[in-house]
Amino acid sequence: MPALETARGFLGGVVGDAESLGEVRADLAQVAQISTRAHHRYLAALETVLSEEQPPGTLLELVAGYGGWSLDHEPTDSGAAVFLTGLVEMLREVIDEAEKQAPQR
Repeated sequence: MPALETARGFLGGVVGDAESLGEVRADLAQVAQISTRAHHRYLAALETVLSEEQPPGTLLELVAGYGGWSLDHEPTDSGAAVFLTGLVEMLREVIDEAEKQAPQR
């Protein structure tokens, strides 16, 4: 699946259902206790989307449209990139924590 589609699925399915970033983190951590496979896929997709040039409005649509998050402070692709970078960091931390507890995942 292309990175942008995977990122859309992550934002729509995981991030979009949460009330806060704390809830996103808790949900990711809970799933990571079983497997980090999807987390690695989401991480790679977000890193790819952020590293490649995207058409104007794409990152904002990912965050505000698919993820349902308001970027009142900076409703732009730049603001969305900052938000997505935070999700990348969160995913890395959750993966690291889970894999330290059970390296076989």
